[in-house]
Amino acid sequence: MSFMETVYEKVKGRGAKVVYPEGLEERAIKAAAWLRERDLVIPVLIGSEAAINDKAASVGASLDGVEIRDPDTDPKREVFAAEYVELRKHKGMTLAKAKERMALPHFFAAMAVRKGEAVGMVSGLNSETKPFIPAFEIIKVAEGYKRVSSVFVMTWPDKTYFYADCSVNISPDAETLAEIGRATAKSARVFGFEPRVAFLSFSTRDSAKDVSIDRMKEAVALVRKAEPDLLVDGEMQIDSAMVPAVAKKKCPDSPLDGKANVFIFPDLNAGNIAYKITERMAGAAAIGPILQGLRQPVNDVSRGCSVQDFADVATITALQAQG
Repeated sequence: MSFMETVYEKVKGRGAKVVYPEGLEERAIKAAAWLRERDLVIPVLIGSEAAINDKAASVGASLDGVEIRDPDTDPKREVFAAEYVELRKHKGMTLAKAKERMALPHFFAAMAVRKGEAVGMVSGLNSETKPFIPAFEIIKVAEGYKRVSSVFVMTWPDKTYFYADCSVNISPDAETLAEIGRATAKSARVFGFEPRVAFLSFSTRDSAKDVSIDRMKEAVALVRKAEPDLLVDGEMQIDSAMVPAVAKKKCPDSPLDGKANVFIFPDLNAGNIAYKITERMAGAAAIGPILQGLRQPVNDVSRGCSVQDFADVATITALQAQG
């Protein structure tokens, strides 16, 4: 099976609820219909029920089995607002302001996830509904982490790799790099892969000297201290990480044996360039970015994503929650 077929199989029939704050968006409505037809997740569309139903009818989409919640009339809005005040009172949040904030679909959706009324949310089809602020303010960072990061799953018919961080942290320090490595290893496990983590550089085993190399080595040391059983190595060049013959020559003592499947890049330049090169020149499917390091899964999508992309991210979100 393909990577996504495996994801579908793992979430099918479990009834996980995933919130789409952009409930009036045609892509959200069509994705919701596709998901329910296949019993993959229970989509929750946020917005006016009448307006969403009218839109669904106009695009020929059935919303049987899809939930619709309107923040303007939902009885939980008062409860959500009170909780938001508690979360943000150190920032001067008032109940009046909180009620206004809970009228915004992506904030309402994030609170629904926090309160256990859904397992996760997917947003970002429009600039004003990007999920980062509600994710950080309401969902918050998972215990043991200080930063959120992202991973791209790079898939071919015969192999799967995990690239991080390719979309969030621009110039991570050693501590952040270590968190990215640990979070990406956890993501690999969620998707059914045993992680073999390589911290990448232009150097292998001190073949060069630079502060960026020292940063990767320090990150590896932090990961090993936090998770002694995790297979991790670095700093190393990518051929040392993924080609056994090269690893045998350049780093014969590496526990990865040139068989890494998780690649941690030194900064956002390297990670973003690498995933796009891999996608365009090596023919990989690039699935992501998938956010990691939050207490509950929240995912951002490209404003230009397709209906299928939007549906697939919901199934990935459900699997993250399951994992």
